[in-house]
Amino acid sequence: MGFERNYQFKIPSNQLNKAPFSTFIQYPELNPWFVTGFTDAEGCFSISIRPSANMKTSWRISPSFLIKLHIKDIAILEKIQYTLGVGTIRKAGIDMAVFAVESVKDLQVIVNHFDKYPLLTAKSSDFLIFKQCFEIIKEKKHLTLEGLLSLVALKGSLNWGLSNSLVKAFPNVVSVKRPEYVFESISDPNWVAGFTSGDGSFHIITSPGNTVSSVRLRFSINLNIREKDLIEGLVLFFKSYGTELSDSSEITISKNYHISGETISLQFGKFSDIVNIIIPFFEEYGIVGVKALDFIDFKKAADIVKNKEHLNPEGFNEILKLKSGMNKNRQW
Repeated sequence: MGFERNYQFKIPSNQLNKAPFSTFIQYPELNPWFVTGFTDAEGCFSISIRPSANMKTSWRISPSFLIKLHIKDIAILEKIQYTLGVGTIRKAGIDMAVFAVESVKDLQVIVNHFDKYPLLTAKSSDFLIFKQCFEIIKEKKHLTLEGLLSLVALKGSLNWGLSNSLVKAFPNVVSVKRPEYVFESISDPNWVAGFTSGDGSFHIITSPGNTVSSVRLRFSINLNIREKDLIEGLVLFFKSYGTELSDSSEITISKNYHISGETISLQFGKFSDIVNIIIPFFEEYGIVGVKALDFIDFKKAADIVKNKEHLNPEGFNEILKLKSGMNKNRQW
């Protein structure tokens, strides 16, 4: 999948694109499972409840679906916008951009998408709460006191819950029970590509002062410990990729994740896994965004190691050069 450097375009100060869909480039549509995977990594379902003297209930309710990224990855937002056919992209702060869907009509498109292509992380619980809120708003029940109180109770279990000001304003409202999250399985490889485009990392690891032979490659995804079942599912998915195993119990998954405090990390660092699983998978199901450039450099490093060119100074220096321009060090 190609990578377009759209972030070089001139960006208006407050609104990057006011059209219903992108007018910069007619992108090929993203696979819908990619959109879901990327949303699992970077998306947010929000219900804003703010005081308003103009409303009968004295409170204004604003639902929204948001994806906020660094401006260097605006191309991802444009592709998602073009694929879904709704929403706007606007600037947020100095170096951030937000894809936002806020009207009831357009949010119906979002709800329909995630009904058909469900979220796989714990964010699926947020979507279920958001969907209940959306139904109240769509039926205009939020304009009544009863509807308002229902929304406050739902918002109490959405994302980070109620702000201190809302708790103070609605002291007698009890938050609803958050829907239980149960991971089932990886639905589609395009979900993995989307999720990795958001939360995955490709690293070249060298130790200062070590010999030229000290080069390791690592693919990782770091999540909250509540996503342990998902991480185990991802390990199983990758280890099953390109194989025909009659029994998935033949696969050992515990060696490919690490738990530290509240964080669980999927890690593939064995060189044979990198060249036989990770690289072939993402060549088939492409990364989108600036991270695609990290994957390209990651592949170059793998080729150097595979050919044992890292054992000579020239090859090792090329490894160091690739490493110095990846991830947060990449100039854009």
